Amino acid sequence: MPKTYRTEIIGYTFSELNEKVQKRLWENDDYFGHEVDFDPIVESFSTDLHETFGADVSTLEVYYDISYSQGDGACCVGELDVDTVFENYVGTSFPRLLGLINSGRVTIDAIKVVRDGPWNFYNHENTCRVDVHYSCDSDKVGDWDGEDVTELEEMLTSAIREELINLYSGLRDHYEDSTSFEAYCEAADNGTIYTEDGNIVDPAFIRNAHVSDAVQLKLDFEDYKDYLLKTT
Repeated sequence: MPKTYRTEIIGYTFSELNEKVQKRLWENDDYFGHEVDFDPIVESFSTDLHETFGADVSTLEVYYDISYSQGDGACCVGELDVDTVFENYVGTSFPRLLGLINSGRVTIDAIKVVRDGPWNFYNHENTCRVDVHYSCDSDKVGDWDGEDVTELEEMLTSAIREELINLYSGLRDHYEDSTSFEAYCEAADNGTIYTEDGNIVDPAFIRNAHVSDAVQLKLDFEDYKDYLLKTT
């Protein structure tokens, strides 16, 4: 004769699981950290660089690595606006250079952030520097040898690297917040059903199931032993 088989599944939402089970799921989830959206942090950095240095956000390239390993950090490449740099940052720090520029004897052609040195396969701030491209008529600048431009490059490089250090710090903080246990609990409570030990219940098994509230009674076997002793 045909037989009917029924299986009962006691299901839990994530918030109903024991905290120990929740933390085990969080610690073993290899994909959760890959879903962090860093775009808002990078966009804020790009906006700040545009306002302070006139960076062209349409061509600015930002690289970062937060793998907590050697070489992690943040760097960037792109072109800075000459007028914005001199107005907002340089000011009157280089009076001789400014005099040569204002007199037309020196022209700043471009200011660029470029990758630098043998460590450019890393992504930390020291893998980029600022290059100032200029042209001049050597007959009109006298004994000026471009030393002011070199100092300007060093100053701008330090400033950009400081910005990148702050960017990296922001990326790390954002990653820590986004992958915290609290963030995982919020993301995981999405209607997925688990068994008591944290295994996901295949939705196909319970798609058309009759659902009722489950009540689990604690079984006290010590009391049962006392009962047997009294009745035997």
